[in-house]
Amino acid sequence: MQLKKPHIMPDIRLQARKTRLLVSVLVGTLASSLVNLLVLLPSPGLTESVLGVVRSSDNSADWIKITTRLWESGIGRYKPINLEDIKSATDLAGVSVLFLPNIETLSAVQVKAIEEWMKQGGRLIATGPVGRSSPALVRQSLRSLLGAYWAFPLTQATTPEPRIRCRDIACKVSTNWVPPEQANATVKGGVLIPADMNSQTAAIWKQSDGSSAVVASDRATYLGWRWGTDGSPELDRIWMQASLTRWGGTVGPAPDVARSGQGSGDSRGGAPVPAPEQGRISRSTPVNPSPPSTLLPPSPPSPPSFPSSPSGPVPENFTDPSEQSAPAGLDVEASANKPISTIEAYLMRQELTNLLGRFESSLIAANSANVAINLNAASFAPQLVAATNNIGGGVATRPPVIQGAAAGAIAQAKQVLQEFDRLIAAQNYSAARQQWLQARQQLWRNYPTEGQRVGAEIRAVWLDRGSIVKAGSEQGLAAIFDRLAQAGINTVFFETLNAGYPIYPSQVAPQQNPLTVGWDPMEAAVKLAHERGMELHAWIWTFATGNKRHNTLLGLSGDYPGPVLSAHPDWANIDNQGRRQHVNDGKFYLDPANKEARSYLLQIIGEISSKYKVDGLQLDYIRYPFQDPNLGFSYGYGKAAREQFQQSYGVDPVKLSPDSGDLWRKWTEFKTEQINSFVAEVSQFLRQNYPRTIISVAVFPHPESQRIYKIQQNWEVWARRGDVDLIVPMTYALDTNRLQRIAQPLAREQNLGTTLIAPAVKLLQLPEIVAIDQIQALRDLPTGGYSIFAVETISNNLQSFFSRTQGQTPVRSQSANGPIPYRQPFEAAAVRYTALKQEWSLLLATNQLRISNSELNGLRSQSDELAQALSALAANPSADKLGNARRLLEAFESQFQNSMRLHSMENGYQVQTWQNRLASLEMLLRYGERVELNRR
Repeated sequence: MQLKKPHIMPDIRLQARKTRLLVSVLVGTLASSLVNLLVLLPSPGLTESVLGVVRSSDNSADWIKITTRLWESGIGRYKPINLEDIKSATDLAGVSVLFLPNIETLSAVQVKAIEEWMKQGGRLIATGPVGRSSPALVRQSLRSLLGAYWAFPLTQATTPEPRIRCRDIACKVSTNWVPPEQANATVKGGVLIPADMNSQTAAIWKQSDGSSAVVASDRATYLGWRWGTDGSPELDRIWMQASLTRWGGTVGPAPDVARSGQGSGDSRGGAPVPAPEQGRISRSTPVNPSPPSTLLPPSPPSPPSFPSSPSGPVPENFTDPSEQSAPAGLDVEASANKPISTIEAYLMRQELTNLLGRFESSLIAANSANVAINLNAASFAPQLVAATNNIGGGVATRPPVIQGAAAGAIAQAKQVLQEFDRLIAAQNYSAARQQWLQARQQLWRNYPTEGQRVGAEIRAVWLDRGSIVKAGSEQGLAAIFDRLAQAGINTVFFETLNAGYPIYPSQVAPQQNPLTVGWDPMEAAVKLAHERGMELHAWIWTFATGNKRHNTLLGLSGDYPGPVLSAHPDWANIDNQGRRQHVNDGKFYLDPANKEARSYLLQIIGEISSKYKVDGLQLDYIRYPFQDPNLGFSYGYGKAAREQFQQSYGVDPVKLSPDSGDLWRKWTEFKTEQINSFVAEVSQFLRQNYPRTIISVAVFPHPESQRIYKIQQNWEVWARRGDVDLIVPMTYALDTNRLQRIAQPLAREQNLGTTLIAPAVKLLQLPEIVAIDQIQALRDLPTGGYSIFAVETISNNLQSFFSRTQGQTPVRSQSANGPIPYRQPFEAAAVRYTALKQEWSLLLATNQLRISNSELNGLRSQSDELAQALSALAANPSADKLGNARRLLEAFESQFQNSMRLHSMENGYQVQTWQNRLASLEMLLRYGERVELNRR
C-alpha cells in the first residue's frame, strides 16, 4: 500500500535554533578549523569512554548533523572512530557500545574485527542501510551480527510504532526497553528483515501492516532510518536513549544548563558537556561503567547461597528450544481485498521465487543423473523423467524439453511473478493473493519426486530409543535397517546412551536400560548396518543424565535422577536455586567441570568404541542446560565447578550475576571452556585409539553469542580446531524458507574450518512434500548432505520417495550411490563435480542453458581440466595434487559467475545453487586435507 505523506509545516524558529546550536558547537569546542581534526584523531584520554561512534566516507558529509543530534540526545561524551582504523578487535578497546550511523560500505576485515569485538561482549547500534554497498559476503556477515538487514526504502515518511503484541517471553524481554510512540514524529526509513530465528521486531512502521522499523537481537539494535540526518530530532533522541539504556545505563535528556553553554567543555564529542547530575548518568559519565567485555544484559542478582527449599521461583513462560521448530515465516490466506503491505509483498515474492528455484533444481537433478557429459553443443536428446507429486507413483519418460504438468507449473509461477507487482500497484490484492496461492499449489502438486539423485552426500537419520525398544530383537531391528538401506540412508545415528542408561549391557555404567534387558541392540545394530553397507554411529546424550519422561516409561518417580547421579550425587549440575532437575525440560545434567564425571563419560566412549567397533560417535547434549540469566535463572553451580572457579578467581560463582561485570564474563567463559575442553579430550582419545571413528556433534543453530550465553555451546571452536568431523545443526523449521535462512550462514568457511556440515530436517509436523522440499533446500546449499529426525516419523510415502530417488535396487547397490563425504572426501568431490557437469550437459542438450559460444568454450576447457585434477586427487591423494585441484577450482569459480551471467538473468536461484555446490567442493577439499593427508 502507499503510505500517505503527512503535511509538515516548516518551523522557522526551530531552524534558527539549530543554526545557533551549530555555531556554538563549532566555536565552543575549539577553533572551527580544528573540529574535524579533533573528531578524526581520538584523544589518548578516551579509554574510559564506552560509546564509540564510527565515521566513514558514507557519513562524513553529515557528521556535524550526527554529532549535534548526539548532543541533543544527552550524549556529549563519546569516542569518534574512523572506520578505516578498525582492523582488529583491539582497535575497539575501551568501547562498550559501537554506533554505526548510516554506513553503507564496510570491508571484510572491518566486519571481522567488529565480530571479534562483539564476542568479547561488545554491543552494536546501527542505523540506515548498513553495508548495502559492501561485497556479498560482507553483507551476509553483517546480517548475522545485526540480526537483520535493510530490504528497501519506504516511499513516504511515517512513524516507528513500538510493537506491543508479544507472544512469548523472549519477545517481551527483547522489547521491554522500547520508548513510547511519538505520534507526530515521522521519518523516511526502510523496511528491515529479521535475519535469524532469534531476532525480535521491536517497532513496526505505522500503517504498513507489520513492516519492521526496529529489530533487536541479543547483541544489536538496528534502527531502520538514517539517524541524525533528517526526520524528527525527538524521534532520534528517544530511540538512541532507549538503545543505550538497553545495554545497562540510563541517559537523561540534554539539560537546559548545557544548552545555554554552561558547565565544563569537552571537545572530544564536538559539544559542551554539562556537570554530572546526581542520580543518573550524565553525558560526562560512561553509559555503562563496566569494561566493554562485560556488557551483558542486566538481571536480578543471584542469591549468595542456595535456598533451603528447591521450590524457588521459576521464570514465567521460560522457553526451552530443545524440542521446538522455528515457526513458518509467512502465512498467506485468500481474502476479499485486504491490502498487501510492502513487506508482505516482498516476502511473498521471495517465497514463490525460491520455491520455483528449488522445484527446477530438483527437476534438473532428477533428469541429469544418467546424462552423458557433453559440453560441446546440444547434440543429443536424452529421455527425461516426469515430474509428478504422486509420491507412490512410478517412473515415466517424455521428450527432452520439459513438458506436461511440470512445465505448466513452472510457466504459471513465472507468469504470477511477472504480474504480481502490477496487481499490487493496481490495488487488486485479492487477485494477487489468489494467483500466488494457485501458483504455489501447482508447484507443490507437481513437485519432482521421481528420478535418481546422484549420491556423494551424507544421508543420515537418527534411530531413536523408542524405535529400538519397539523392535524388541535383532529380527525386529533388521526390518528397520532393511527399510533404511532401501531408502539410501548411509549413516545411522543409533541412540546408545540415554537418560543415563546404555542401550547395551555395560561393564562401566551402573545398569543397562531396563527396556532392552535380555538382548544387545548395539551389537545387532553394528552387524545389521555393516551387512547393508551403512555406517553405524553411536549417539550419546553426553551431559544430560536422568529424564522425567523416561522415568514415566519405567514406572519410576518423576524426580528420580537416574542411575548415575543416584550413585554419584556430587556429579550433578545445579541451578542457582540449588535444584538438580531442570524445571522446564525435566532432565538432570552432569557437571562438565567434574573430573570424575568426565572420566566416566570417556570410559563409556572407550567401551563403545572397543567393544562394538562403531564407525562414528555423535555427542548430543554437549552443552549446559538452557538458562536465561536475564531472568535470574542460570546453571553450572555443581560442587566441582564452584570450587574450581573460586580457587581461580577468589569468589563463589553463586554470588555472581550478569551485572557483576568482568567476573560474570569469566564465569561464562569458565563454563564454555568446560565443554570445549571435553570435546577436545574426546577427540584426542578417539584419534589416538580409534582413528577411523568419525566424531559428530548435534548442536543448536542459534547465533554464537546467544548459545554461549544460554547453553555455553561454542561449536565453531570445535570445528575450527578440527576436533570434530561433522557438525549436525538442528535446523528444525516449519517452512523451507525459514530453514534456508537458518542453515545458510552456518555453512561458511569461517564457522566450519576443516569440518563438514549436514543440517537437519525434523519430519514431525511437516507435510511430506514440504519435507522433500526441505531436503532439496539443503542440497542447494554448500553442505555435505542432510540429516533426518527421526526414523519413527518416516512415513510410507516418504519411504517410497527415498527408495525411488536414492535407494538400493537390484541393479544399484549402496556403494553405487556414491562415496560418503566424511569417509572419502576427495572421491566425493570428484563425483559431485561430475554431477554438476551432467546438469550443464542436460540443459545444453535441451537448449535451456543461456550461454554464448565463447563463454561455453572457456567453461568447457576449464571444466575438463578441473575434472581431471579432481579425479587424479581421488585416485591417489597427495599434497601436490590437492594444490593443483584447489588452484583450478579457484580459477573456475572466479570465471563461473561471468560465464553464467546470461543464464542468471532469468535463473538466478539455479546459478546460485551451482555456486553453492562449487563451494561444497572447497569444503570437501579442506576436510580431505586434514583427514586424508595430515593423518598419513
